[in-house]
Parts: sequence; C-alpha cells; structure tokens
Amino acid sequence: MYLMEASVCGIERDAPAQYDPVWLASVLAHPPVPPINETRLWGWVNETDVVFRLFTRRNRFDYEVLHTNDSESLRNSNFNFNRKVKVLTHGWRNHGLSPMPESIKEAYLNVSDLNIIVVDWGVAANVNYVDASYNVAMVALHLTHFLNFLIDEGVSTDYVHLIGHSLGAHVVGIAGAYVKKGPIDTITGLDPALPLFTLGNKDARLDKHDARHVEVIHTCGGYLGFGSPIGHIDFYPNGGTSQPGCGFDFSGSCAHNRAHEYFAESITSDVQFTAVRCVNYDELYNTGSCRGTGETLPMGGFDIHYGKDGIYYLKTNAEKPFAIADAE
Repeated sequence: MYLMEASVCGIERDAPAQYDPVWLASVLAHPPVPPINETRLWGWVNETDVVFRLFTRRNRFDYEVLHTNDSESLRNSNFNFNRKVKVLTHGWRNHGLSPMPESIKEAYLNVSDLNIIVVDWGVAANVNYVDASYNVAMVALHLTHFLNFLIDEGVSTDYVHLIGHSLGAHVVGIAGAYVKKGPIDTITGLDPALPLFTLGNKDARLDKHDARHVEVIHTCGGYLGFGSPIGHIDFYPNGGTSQPGCGFDFSGSCAHNRAHEYFAESITSDVQFTAVRCVNYDELYNTGSCRGTGETLPMGGFDIHYGKDGIYYLKTNAEKPFAIADAE
C-alpha cells in the first residue's frame, strides 16, 4: 500500500489504527496528485474563493481583507511594511477561522506585533479529500500571485514566513517554489498531508527547496502525514507516528492535529519543546527514538532555527501544556 512510505524494516510501534476502509478505498481509487504543470486547474477554484485576511495588534479580532494587485487595499490597511509577515494556511475541511490559524495567530500576536495573513481556502477545502487534494495546486497558484504582489509592493522575501497544516503545508510549499523573486525566507510544514502525495513528486508537495529554510513537524507519519523527512529540519515528537493522549485514534486526526497544537503552544510557552538531534533518520525509524548526538534544539517557538539541519526527536505530555519541563 503506497501510503506507507518506509522501505526498511523498523520496529512495530504504537501507531494509530488504519484509515476507515471505505474512505481509504475511495482515496486509493484515484492516482496521486500530479506535477503542478499537469494538474487539472478547475475553474471553480476562483480567485474570490481564496481570501487573504490580515490581522495585526491593531485589528487582532476584526480582520481586513487584502486583494491581489490592489495596492489601495494594502496601503489603507493596518499592514506594516516594517514588520515580518506570517502567512497561515489551514488544511482539509477547515477554513480561516478554524483552530489552526486562530490559535497560531493569537500566539504570535501575544508575543509581537506582526502582519498575520490567514489564507482562507475553505470553499476548495470543504469537499471530499480527493477533490481537495487536486485543488491544492490551484490554491497555491492564487497564493503565489498574492505573494508576488506583496513583494512587488515592497515586502522583503526575508520577512516572509509561510506556515501550513496538512494539505495547507503543500499549498505553501508550492507557492513558495513559484514566487518569482524568491526564495522566501522560511516555511513551516505542520504534518504535511500524505494520502495522494508521494516522495518522488516534489513539485506537487512541500519540499526543502521551496524556501531558504524549511522546518517540518511530523505527528501522524505514514498515515495522515508524511513520515519521511522532507525539510531542512524535521521534528518527530514522540517518534512522529502517534501522540500520547490520543487513545484509540481510529482516523489519526488527533495525532494529525497535534502538529499545529504543539506549534501554537511553542510560540508563547516558557517551557521549550526541547528536541535531541538524531544521528540520522534510520536511527529514529529503527528504534522509535534517538540516543542522539548530544545536540538539542527547541521545536517551533518564535525564532527560526537557521543552520541546524537534521532529524530531531522529542517527547511531549499527553495533554496541555504539552511541553515537558527539563526534557532530556
């Protein structure tokens, strides 16, 4: 079954149950998402179906809608060209006011006054999974046009950080790859979606070449999310496959959503999600954890971890707060 990525024999670890067989069969009846230049760009994913909502400390609850190639809407908004830009993109069956963008937006604004742009592509995301997967490329194209507009208006690519969960991770990955004056600075992928995406087709998914720096948090690897490393830095909380506190996670959704829950907490928490660097991915896959190299790195947080490329393992608590004080 192609959903299971690893080709080497690893230990049997505590993993979520397989997908619902009816849902899985319906997904496997379709081919993987093709390269972007071969993707069916269905006309119903219109530009108006992808909404860019701006939040700052001046309007942290009342968003302003920005429009691609509309300089007036940008200049008359609370957008501040001297502050960094965080672009948040949700996944399947979600929208711009879902827990992922809301919690991360609030966390960032609690720490600093930033330009937070929430990409609401709920019209194209709230369909069956197969259609939503094929819509990713078109949504990414609209986001690319919007990012190009911001850059043409004077936003530095050094100031741009894209953050996406599940299918949204592939949206920001593709968008980052096609920014005409790129590369942008950073992309964070929160458990990038696996079903209908493959390791071999980098053009249809998040990849470490989509930005100067790409970090990935894996929480439901091999099931709803990618298990194999696809960033410069790949974090594997609790081994990256299942998460404590999720119980009998039949659909995998609990573990899948922990990626954005961990990330949101990491931005404001006084306790870091301390991770140990693995020797390589094989160490993690074959043992389920890492003895490590002695190096540690906080997962997530407000700062970006440039130049710390590698595979990282950490443990978390089973409930909030998830970060473990004095974690080894």
